[in-house]
Amino acid sequence: MIDNQLYRYFFISALVTIFTLGCMWGAVNLLLIGLGESFHSIDYSWVLAHGHAMIFGFVGLFIMGFSFQAMPRFAGVTLRNPRLAFSTLPLLITGILLQALAHVMAPQPPYLPLGIFAGLLQLIAVAIFVWVMVRTLRGAPTKGYYNGFVYAALGWFLVAAVANPIIFSLFEAAATPEEFLFNVSSFNIPYRDIQTLGIAVVMILGVSLHILPHAYGFRTPSRRWRRFLLWGVNGAVLFGIISFTAGMTTGVHWWHAANGISYIIFLVAAIGTPIQFRLFRPLPAGSSDRSLKFIRAAFLWFIVATLLLLFGPYYMFGIYLPMTGGENPFSHAYFGAYRHALTVGFIMMMIVGVSAKVVPGFSGIDIRKTSSLWLVFILLNVGNTWRIVSQITTDFYPEAFRFIGISGFIELTALGLWGYELIRNIRAGIRLKHSPQQQDC
Repeated sequence: MIDNQLYRYFFISALVTIFTLGCMWGAVNLLLIGLGESFHSIDYSWVLAHGHAMIFGFVGLFIMGFSFQAMPRFAGVTLRNPRLAFSTLPLLITGILLQALAHVMAPQPPYLPLGIFAGLLQLIAVAIFVWVMVRTLRGAPTKGYYNGFVYAALGWFLVAAVANPIIFSLFEAAATPEEFLFNVSSFNIPYRDIQTLGIAVVMILGVSLHILPHAYGFRTPSRRWRRFLLWGVNGAVLFGIISFTAGMTTGVHWWHAANGISYIIFLVAAIGTPIQFRLFRPLPAGSSDRSLKFIRAAFLWFIVATLLLLFGPYYMFGIYLPMTGGENPFSHAYFGAYRHALTVGFIMMMIVGVSAKVVPGFSGIDIRKTSSLWLVFILLNVGNTWRIVSQITTDFYPEAFRFIGISGFIELTALGLWGYELIRNIRAGIRLKHSPQQQDC
């Protein structure tokens, strides 16, 4: 019989991903970039494999585990087809491992059929996940504020899974360096936007609508604001993908100018959402716990990320080109800094915060008796700030490459401490479940 605590398997698998293909590989890549004093000093296939493992492996596994465990509780129903839900785990893990191998093998055969096969395995896993969650939520007696966000995030997850083998082929099977450069510059940013903004950010916003008012007593955002978030953010993701791709493939620069509309919507959402929640107001005694500092910091990083995104065009044309004398108005360092502010600052910080809240609850442990995670909080914020500042600085001072590699290991240390605490709470819950006192109840 499958354990009804499905989240354990998904969360632990996500942690394994972090310390192998995820943050560990990313930290090594960053160290090599620092030693080589260039963002092009490592094989781009390594970057692709690491990025995919982080999004589908780390973020995807946490979303799936959390959804299987928490969403039915939110909706007041039981999870449909738990055995089928569990089958998504080996499918997704196998697909991620095979795709990483295919990236590393390229261009040696059989990298292309292997990469496509890996993508199909992940597509099957995501399709099953979406089907199980839709069936589960449709059986709920009432519809929550978050339902539209969950359905939208599931839709983006499915789109990303369909696009994954196509993107793999476009990047790894390009016939010439010029074709590779065109494919990456035209389709990598929209594809990553689907993964980070469409899947992760939309899901986080939806989950926040339930957790923040119910778990902490924050204000529920107005109905008008919830509608703006749902339609505005998803519309901005879609419009951003279309306008960027159109601008790159047609050469019509007005598309890039129009893309600024989506940047403004993201910034409004980032600033307005914590205001709607009254997120930084003092809470009554006993309402706050170790997780809240991560959630508050995450929304601050969301504002930083969207400010960097909105300021990007001015930086590229008004600062980067005049000061460097370059011809290409695109800074890999600056855009990478924005992405890091979003992925580590907002998405990962929210994952750490929410898991710090829900795992003790899932395990039957009093959260007041758990670690405060202050060291994790400090190291994660220091590492993220170090990475962003040093990365942008490399545009003007190559000496900054000497320091950039350290940031990855600071973040990795923070995640190691968090992972240890997470597994300790999971194991404590297992012991509690099998204790004689629990069995006598």
